[in-house]
Amino acid sequence: MSCLDKSAFDDARKEVVSRFCWLAPGAIPAQLDLRMRGWKLCDCNVPGIDCIGIFHVADFDDKGWTHALSSFGHDTRRYVLVTGIEFAHQRAALLGTGFGDAVPQESGMDEVAARAGRIAESSQWLPRTREFGALKLDLLAREAFGFDKPLNLNPREFALLWRLSDNAGYVVDKQSLIQDVWRMGFVPETNSIAVHMSRLRRKLSFAGLAGMIETSSRGGYRLRSLAGRQDKPSGTPQHRAIAPSCPEPADHRQSADHRQSADVSGV
Repeated sequence: MSCLDKSAFDDARKEVVSRFCWLAPGAIPAQLDLRMRGWKLCDCNVPGIDCIGIFHVADFDDKGWTHALSSFGHDTRRYVLVTGIEFAHQRAALLGTGFGDAVPQESGMDEVAARAGRIAESSQWLPRTREFGALKLDLLAREAFGFDKPLNLNPREFALLWRLSDNAGYVVDKQSLIQDVWRMGFVPETNSIAVHMSRLRRKLSFAGLAGMIETSSRGGYRLRSLAGRQDKPSGTPQHRAIAPSCPEPADHRQSADHRQSADVSGV
């Protein structure tokens, strides 16, 4: 690797490990404040690919921290560094359930920053597949499957579903979808997101996965789990082979996205 390449690599690495969110109640202890190592504190409290979560449990009893940690979904845990775990068997248990890392109370700033940096770097390694109950996403095929049946998504529909899966269980706002899926810096004055979401929901419904995408009254969407449900499709829809799709005509019909709902409601 040349000096120029190494410099670019180091710059990219610094960019990867730049953001974290504090997930515990109270102020950030000095030995855990990654801002002292050049990190930026996120305004949100949702860990994900672009924001590593720090969850400190030193002042919790066993019941308290076990209950708190159970609130993290399986696909969110890998972005979370748990601190203040004194016993090795507890740290091993947390790693075994999918958390990014777990460290004891006496860990210093340098170790915490290094471990958080490792989580941030590994979060950029995209898995080929993601599974949410009966829904499976295949990044290589750019296709989703419901009960092992292909949904026949076009590229943008798949990109929307994959982006929602980045923060499964949490609302993803329209600005983030426009930026990450459409690669635009502003929300256009069209209903393009609603149209694509309507089609995506329809395909999920045909596969027996109705209700997996919920609408927030604040204007975002959430991918939720249908754990415990086995709503296999009653019929077998026709499936075409996976192939590059042509642009689809705009659909200006009123979609389910515009129904009046509570903060988050199934549509």
